[in-house]
Amino acid sequence: MHLDLPTLMTMESFVAVSAGAVLLIAWTQHRGVAALGLWGLADLIAAAGIFCLMLGWDLHEPPLTGLGGGLLALGSGFMWMAARAFDAKGPPPVQALLGVGIFTMGNVIPTVREFAGSLNLLIVSTYFLAIMRSLWLGRHEHLSARWPFLALIGIHVTVLLIGTVSTLNGSSSQDQVPPLFSLFGFIHFESIIFAIGTAVFMLALVKERSETASRRVAQIDALTGVANRASFTESATRMLERCRREGTPASVMMFDLDKFKIVNDRYGHAVGDAVLREFCKLAVGALRQTDVFGRIGGEEFAAVLPGTSIEAAFVRAERIRAAFAAATLEIEGSLIHVTVSCGLASNEDGKHELNALLHDADEALYCAKVEGRNRVRRAARPQPLDERAAVIRVA
Repeated sequence: MHLDLPTLMTMESFVAVSAGAVLLIAWTQHRGVAALGLWGLADLIAAAGIFCLMLGWDLHEPPLTGLGGGLLALGSGFMWMAARAFDAKGPPPVQALLGVGIFTMGNVIPTVREFAGSLNLLIVSTYFLAIMRSLWLGRHEHLSARWPFLALIGIHVTVLLIGTVSTLNGSSSQDQVPPLFSLFGFIHFESIIFAIGTAVFMLALVKERSETASRRVAQIDALTGVANRASFTESATRMLERCRREGTPASVMMFDLDKFKIVNDRYGHAVGDAVLREFCKLAVGALRQTDVFGRIGGEEFAAVLPGTSIEAAFVRAERIRAAFAAATLEIEGSLIHVTVSCGLASNEDGKHELNALLHDADEALYCAKVEGRNRVRRAARPQPLDERAAVIRVA
């Protein structure tokens, strides 16, 4: 087969159709991800635009060329909508249609029609710059596929802007078939790679987000929204190891809601669940972002505070205890007054094992319960494990 620019553009159109079909099929399996459907539809629109542009140039039919340019502007607008939708920022459809509107009006004005090719490239470039901005603003969500996706779009924008300058200064024709081995020939080669690459990275982004969400669900306690026992243990162990390497102190808190069984028996488990959520909300608000907090079972919670002495941890724990004791919770029409006890331990004696620190904090918590509850107690100087008395828990 003889490779000329119309043949290359036909190949480009076919690749865009294929990429769009793959994304639309993926969207049928993930209906909640509108970005897949929008980008797939955009690929199909762009494919139609490329084909019309090729026919218009080859057959010397300006209306077909104009239709092709309009479809390319529309396709890039839909891609912008897809990028926004991916980060839950869907723009009004009128903004996605603005580009094709500007291009259509420009083709009506004779003086502007002479620069139709430049206008089309400029509109498409503007949309892709907006796509880059949207993806960049969503960078707080750590998805590794976002960066090569951004790089690919950046290359595409650069090529389109070079093409815009080329048509404006007359080095490339506005409405004629350019040579295969020219700037526009390179643009169409690059566009084939772009169509394949963007489909791959869009699928990768969706897959990566889905896997991240699944991991997050597996690490979160469904009732309270804080870390579950397994996730807390993993994060706390990693944090204590870091403190050991850096030679910094760390403190452990153990919380247990006082007489929580009475709350469940008197008001029901729904109210008890709401009390647990309220405590977590208060505790998380009082802790730092660097602290590790989680539910380790029933009405028991634990926290690891890196870089914190036991004195500083005592102040923070006392603040949480006092705030929870002072709060009167109105839940489902019932006024609930609940208190919490806390035990503290630290690694100031050289310990860095999580289990040992939790054991010491648990013994301190037991002392707080025995002494009357609603108080914070520090662990006594630790003894060898074989000399420790068994702990009898008190509600």
